[in-house]
Amino acid sequence: MSQSVQLWTRRRLLIAGGALGAIEFLKPGLVSAFTADNISPVAPGWANPKNTDINYRVDGYAKVTGAKIYASDVRGTDLGGWPNDMSYATLVLSPQAEKTYLGLNLPALGDDLQPDRVITADDLDAAALAATGFFDTDLFCKPGTVPLYLGQPVAMLFYDDLATLHRAQQVLIGNSTIFKLGDAQPPADETPYGAYRFTRVAGDSPLGPDVYSPLLDGWVGPRRFRVTEAPVWGKPDATGTAPEQASYYGDQIRTEMKAGKSGKVYAQSFQTQSIDHVFMEPEAGLATYDANKGKLSLMLGVQSPQAILTAVGNLVKSAKPPKQVGEIDGHFASLGGGFGGKDHTIMPLYIALAGLYSPGRTVRLALNRYQQFQLGLKRHAFQIDNQLAVDPETGQFNAYACDLTCNGGGRANFSTVVAHVGATNASSIYYVPKSDVTATASKSIAVPAGSMRGFGTLQTMTAMECLVDEIAVDLGKDPFDLRRQNVLQTGYLNLTGNAASGASRSAEVLDRMEQGALWQNRAQDKADYEAANPGKTYGIGVACVMKDYGGGGDATRASVSLSPDGKITLHSDGVEMGTGLSTASARRVGDYLGRNADVVEMFVQGAWDALRLETSGNAWAITQADQDKGAQNPRWVPLIASPTGASVGASVNSHGPAQAAYVIMRYGLYPAARSIWGEGPLGGEAGAEFVTFDKMRWVDGKLTGVGMEPLTLEQLAARAHRDGLVTGAMVHGFNRWSWTTAIFPIGGESLTLAIDALAIQQGSDEWSLIDRTEVNFPSAQFEKVGVNYYATCGAVVGLGVDKVSGEVDVQAVYQVLECGRPIVPDLVSGIAQGGIAMGIGYALHEDLPLYQEGPGDGTWNLNRYHVPKSLNVPVWKTIVDVLDPLSETDPPKGMGEVVMIPVVPAILNGIHDAVGARINSLPATPDKIRKAL
Repeated sequence: MSQSVQLWTRRRLLIAGGALGAIEFLKPGLVSAFTADNISPVAPGWANPKNTDINYRVDGYAKVTGAKIYASDVRGTDLGGWPNDMSYATLVLSPQAEKTYLGLNLPALGDDLQPDRVITADDLDAAALAATGFFDTDLFCKPGTVPLYLGQPVAMLFYDDLATLHRAQQVLIGNSTIFKLGDAQPPADETPYGAYRFTRVAGDSPLGPDVYSPLLDGWVGPRRFRVTEAPVWGKPDATGTAPEQASYYGDQIRTEMKAGKSGKVYAQSFQTQSIDHVFMEPEAGLATYDANKGKLSLMLGVQSPQAILTAVGNLVKSAKPPKQVGEIDGHFASLGGGFGGKDHTIMPLYIALAGLYSPGRTVRLALNRYQQFQLGLKRHAFQIDNQLAVDPETGQFNAYACDLTCNGGGRANFSTVVAHVGATNASSIYYVPKSDVTATASKSIAVPAGSMRGFGTLQTMTAMECLVDEIAVDLGKDPFDLRRQNVLQTGYLNLTGNAASGASRSAEVLDRMEQGALWQNRAQDKADYEAANPGKTYGIGVACVMKDYGGGGDATRASVSLSPDGKITLHSDGVEMGTGLSTASARRVGDYLGRNADVVEMFVQGAWDALRLETSGNAWAITQADQDKGAQNPRWVPLIASPTGASVGASVNSHGPAQAAYVIMRYGLYPAARSIWGEGPLGGEAGAEFVTFDKMRWVDGKLTGVGMEPLTLEQLAARAHRDGLVTGAMVHGFNRWSWTTAIFPIGGESLTLAIDALAIQQGSDEWSLIDRTEVNFPSAQFEKVGVNYYATCGAVVGLGVDKVSGEVDVQAVYQVLECGRPIVPDLVSGIAQGGIAMGIGYALHEDLPLYQEGPGDGTWNLNRYHVPKSLNVPVWKTIVDVLDPLSETDPPKGMGEVVMIPVVPAILNGIHDAVGARINSLPATPDKIRKAL
């Protein structure tokens, strides 16, 4: 049985001004820590008190009334069964990575700030606690060694008094005296994390087949790295191995470009900067350890709960007494922002350690903003060297070569994947018949970089859009005409040799951008602005990109249950981080059940136990033979759960709720309606025999069809429960650039669904597992495709530039977005507006030095790091225009990242239009603009 605890708001001002808000945390039974799907979290459930509006934001009430929904809000007293005695931990982070670390000088804190307990690398070694797997790193720098990176933790300090902790944290800021240091030493190892080469030579048609491509011949990595850390590729050979062929064709492309055989070559060197996620909630969590039971309990706010609990399991799996762990009880709250920075973050491992070393207490480890800058994951800085060969007469793109490097910092995270995704999307919306792209993820002593909104494509697409604009200006061509001429059309192969799924609508986006008032009125806007602003000049820039979404191995789990009185409860394994995923999921339930889910529970472990899922292997590397073998087991799936990231909220996380709701509608509400309609004076089903399922419609909250009496959800739910019809459905789905489909025997029929596991409720709380009779998992070869789900977005930006100071003032933004079927249009607009603001910040304001003067020294806060403020964002002159779906059957597309990207190159192109200067190094600061002028 689940135990519930009410967590009431502590925000007294909000309480005084409005209704008292609460959220409910549900705590299922405890499970073992050491299997990937065994996580037992606490997750917020949001009840919608005013469910009359289908678009009502279901988490809004809890947020505006100040309920405790974030990990940083919660204390031990808020969680049933946790110790009330609190301790507080803080990390000591190294501000340098070029000298030997010899140990701590704790007296430098002062006598009144000495910690109650301290743990270091020696303590972890003694207890056999070590990070392995994805987080294969030294959690603390060991005395006598050089820190791996700026900001690497060297120790954890514990205080039993919160005020003392806060004072100690203040003393630690920029305090080098606490560290004992030895002689300067070079970094131990700077071998890159990885590298790739993507080479393609088209055949006679853009539709294929190709002469050579990654899709046909496989991914290519380097043979080795030189002393200079540059990748060494295979020896060129047209008939050799895939790496040798890639070198042959790639070198040939570059030789022809250099000789001028491919047209006029435009070369570009482009640099992008490191930036911080700056989410509202710095990383925080709680932990407690019951040494007698060997039970470790955690309260976390992360995007990837399952991966994190697996990592904690790896941390403790070999632990020696008294730190042995037999159970991990994971609790997961909402996120005060994520943007990728809380996906596979290492912070939860330190939270787990905090609990292990304070048995019998609840320990809180929360980063302050200085520490978040020093330890939190960063966006990768890129060096991009582009060459694009163009026919100067026609403007046709003929060949493309690119060499890019991204700086992953001193700890491996997703750097190789970021390099991979940035490279495979580097050509954006354009078709180029010959391309050769190399990508290297480099290692350095910088603060580690990881996933962040845009995931490598923000960097490479920005460079490409600026290069295309440069070509348009040089050739005297209209920027829209040049883009339309070279756009990827439906069925055209991209630089991996793969065609995008569905219709390409990039040309429509370009047309809509061009027709907008901001572009059409540009001459008059320029005259008006410059007349009103002496000393300033006006420019307008355009850009259009096509961003992939999904990870090529994405899973969804969901259950929907209908009570006898018509209350809808949804369990989803997504994580709410402010994007409105809970509302979108509830809305998709409403597609079939007539209204939003009344209660939404996000990531409640144990909610899907009835499916009894099993998995094996690696969903991204599995062979077809192994997948076929696994598919013979009706419980087997390639992947049980995946993080909330890669813009999969609308496309993946809401898919499961929709499928579950469909099953209830088809085998619960539909037969219930026929039963009620069949109770007329003629008896049986007279009068209802022509009401087929495809004729059913929800009208004004009631179900009807072919002239039958409209029925409320309450009427239908009562009948479904009475007759033992389907009143609940639990599903699992898997997507590898295509959804798995399976056949299930239900209601005397063989039902085909886009899921691979199903359980149902029939008028009770008990779940009955239904074994699939046939399954079709997407081919394992689809991983060779790279990506083929895309959303398109373009932006037109009008801006002013001060000709003396170089200051840029963004005046207006017109954005056009193609994202399939919007689930909740207001959420789409809100996410897009946030992306525009982030794009402005990335283009003009935000910057973190990579090394000694950067955030790794521990002195950075928002007084030094400049994010866009309201005055920097044209709030009242921003328009987001969403293309209508092609039909009501269009699926929703992931759009959370693409909306940020075109804003950045549009600003840079606008600066060039205004002052004639190209800025190819981000951010475009006033100093850079002055120098360019």
